Amino acid sequence: MPRRRGLGSTSARLRSLVAGRGQVRTELGYGVFLSYSGERDRRWLPGLRQVIEKQSRPWYRPPRIRVFLDRTGVSIGPELWGKIEAGLARSDWLVVLASPEARSSAWVDREIEWWLEHRSVETVLLVVTAGQLVWDEPRGGWDPELSTALPPRLAGKFARQPVWKAVDLLGDGDAGFSPDVDGVALGVASVVRGLSEDELRSEGLRDTRRNLRTARGVAAVLGCLLLIASTLSVVAVLSRAEATRQRDQAVVQQLITQSSLLADRDPFAARLKALAAWRISPTPETRFAVLDASADPASGVLSHSVPVDAVAFSPDGRTVASGGGDGVVRLWRTGTQRTAGRPLIGHHRSITSIVFAPDGRTLATSGFDGTVRLWDTARRKQLGAPFNSGAGEVRSVVFGRDGRTLVTVDEDLSGTVRVWDLETRRRIGRPLVGPGQFLALASDGGIGARAVQDGVQLWDIAARTPIGGVLRGRGGVITSLSFSPDGKTFAAADIDGGLQLWDVAARAPIGDHVASPSTGITAITFSPDSTRLAAAYGDGGVRLWDLRRGGRAGGPLIGHTTTARAVAFSPDGSVLASSSDDTTVRLWDIRTLRQTGAPIDTGPQRATALSPDGRALAVADPEGTVRLWDVAARRRIGGVLARDVDEQSPTLAFRPDGAVLAIGSDGLRLLDVATRRPVGGPLLDAGEVGALTFGPDGRTLVSGGRESVHVWDLAVRPPTGTALGAWSVSVAVSSDGRTLAGVTEDDTVAFWDMVTHRRVGETPIDHTAQIAAVAWSPDGTTLATASRDDTVRLWDAATRERIGSPLRGHRGGVTSVVFSPDGSTLATGGNDHTVRLWDIATGRQIGVPLEGHGAGVTGAAFTPDGTTLTSWATDGTARRWNVEATADPVRSLCAWAGDVFTADRWRESVPPGPEPRPLCP
Repeated sequence: MPRRRGLGSTSARLRSLVAGRGQVRTELGYGVFLSYSGERDRRWLPGLRQVIEKQSRPWYRPPRIRVFLDRTGVSIGPELWGKIEAGLARSDWLVVLASPEARSSAWVDREIEWWLEHRSVETVLLVVTAGQLVWDEPRGGWDPELSTALPPRLAGKFARQPVWKAVDLLGDGDAGFSPDVDGVALGVASVVRGLSEDELRSEGLRDTRRNLRTARGVAAVLGCLLLIASTLSVVAVLSRAEATRQRDQAVVQQLITQSSLLADRDPFAARLKALAAWRISPTPETRFAVLDASADPASGVLSHSVPVDAVAFSPDGRTVASGGGDGVVRLWRTGTQRTAGRPLIGHHRSITSIVFAPDGRTLATSGFDGTVRLWDTARRKQLGAPFNSGAGEVRSVVFGRDGRTLVTVDEDLSGTVRVWDLETRRRIGRPLVGPGQFLALASDGGIGARAVQDGVQLWDIAARTPIGGVLRGRGGVITSLSFSPDGKTFAAADIDGGLQLWDVAARAPIGDHVASPSTGITAITFSPDSTRLAAAYGDGGVRLWDLRRGGRAGGPLIGHTTTARAVAFSPDGSVLASSSDDTTVRLWDIRTLRQTGAPIDTGPQRATALSPDGRALAVADPEGTVRLWDVAARRRIGGVLARDVDEQSPTLAFRPDGAVLAIGSDGLRLLDVATRRPVGGPLLDAGEVGALTFGPDGRTLVSGGRESVHVWDLAVRPPTGTALGAWSVSVAVSSDGRTLAGVTEDDTVAFWDMVTHRRVGETPIDHTAQIAAVAWSPDGTTLATASRDDTVRLWDAATRERIGSPLRGHRGGVTSVVFSPDGSTLATGGNDHTVRLWDIATGRQIGVPLEGHGAGVTGAAFTPDGTTLTSWATDGTARRWNVEATADPVRSLCAWAGDVFTADRWRESVPPGPEPRPLCP
């Protein structure tokens, strides 16, 4: 009689099955055994194991490949080796993390010894994490001298070149070591499973599509249920919309946070994430994220694992090449700041210099291994045998002016110069050896320079003869030197950090010796147009110098944490690359929120005003004359515009059409700009005029002074004035011409009706020091006040109440304030020598301060299109700034990105959830 199976027996069988299943799982083998050595690899291998095991599988299924990884970190012993041996015995592949540390590790050697005894060498997979592997094809084995990462026990074990993979480094990793874990995992899995990497990717895509089909099926069922439950449909739709909105908002906040965190390390990723946030939710907050990302001149970081000594741009500016202490040269895309293909491996000691051939297809590199190597940049292959000086280290290399030669400098006591024939790879003529330390070669290799006797000796490289005598400047020992691109000028930096320009032909200094704010200049280089000089410093700073004025161009570029070693400009001069001992290369966009051309040297300024079209600057000097300057051409327009202007406290204002200039000093008069003749008689014969502004239609002029504010009707002849009986040093008329704002003696702003001339209100006492300037927004709804208390405050024109918190950032008092034409941006100038930009919607500062003035900024004005800002200061200069990003940040960002913000970028950078949108039109 058969026994009935009750609930108890079924439960017992289930427990037995589960127990048996657990025993089977403990005996499962490993697809991969990871053999490694060194703390660097120990940190990232747990992540690699996780990615391999999770690769291309649903979460609810077991791994297709199990990975054995020992993380004990103790020395080899009987008990631990037993565990390792058991793992080896149950593994199908041995993956050796090859590096100089692994090469010298007894642990790795013992694991390889066991594997070769019990398994086939055909199941050994090499992954190079440091050093290099070089296969010698004629020999049929590894090159024993160049293969610095090969464990000795594997030498001579391979009948043919095996499968091996070099670890790629990610650009946004830490300063030490940031491997491409996903790439390594995909490569290992493809070999172990016998599938191509494309097949593995397709497998993952199929799983994703299957999940999407399942999700769509569930959605269809839910749709039917929602139709049946009609009474709940509205609630469900609204709930889902709210859930979508909350999900999208969470993604937006995540993108904004990531954009802010990446701004200093990876501007490309920061700008992409900010733009994606804007596309998902166009709010003031996301607009500011785009604005701040596009306006921020912080650098992109190209990460190495060793100090970087050399950097160079390709002739088209799209590629940056960099090399450092590991002898590896890496190529990067300038726009995306990502690696461009595999690195160039050949040198076995530090890279000392890098230079592109004029056609951009060939790259020359020199190193401490005493060789110069040529590379095909398209195929990433070395061209022929290396040039070997036979004298130890090679310091630098350039292509000759005829394109057929190379000029190299040895790193010996004097710096021996050699000329090489590119075709025969033989030296041409005798080496050039001279007294002193070799400093630099001109870009075409025609002229060289040596430091001798506190001076510089120039040499004709082809003739092997000195050019004239020693050039001695006013500084100390020369430590760095660079020739201009045309070879007509060179700049020399001395031991005290000073700079001096020299005319090569005239053999004479150009301008004065310029003192640097710090010592320790390690390298200098000219911009392509020879108007700027970039200097790298031992403290990690990078500074730009305006060669036409002999002064610094803006503040230092701060980012490197230790000695900066090399600097290089892109061919168009818009990007500066700097390398450092901190293992990074930084790319600086020097156009963003930076000066447009050289400053305008107006001389001392007692009063200044910019014409409404942004083209002409009127300047009153201490001599009592007024002159006009063309701000684009940086030159005077004609002769003196006016004379006998009181030198104590003059003020200037253009009529909205720019045809008439109002001049206030000891009295008030109007001047026709074109004819340089007075318009009628003086409006005031005497009396201090400290403030002037025209009404929007040009028919009204308001003057303010210590005695009273006058409103002048210019439409009648002669013009008539009405005294308001109020004291004011700053006045402004609203865009509709109906309201006048004037600063009062008690540091508030009084409002006046321009028709009735009656006072209609005032702001509360909020500033703690004198208000220096006021400005209306273009729509007349907001008033901005700048004060000596270091703050700028915004006011609601209707309620007279303050809007938001004060804008803080200046030091020493804010002296000027002006709105952009679209009212979205505020520009302020201060006694701290800076101009600052503010986003009105969020009340936050945009980017970094605009630095360059050498004294307090007294005024600023936008051009009508809002893309350029002109500022002037008591240092006798006016400067123009490119602020296009503030006018239309999205358009500016897309123009910067070109066509690289693709749909694939969205999928890579935006968390799942929001529907993909075009990043740029």
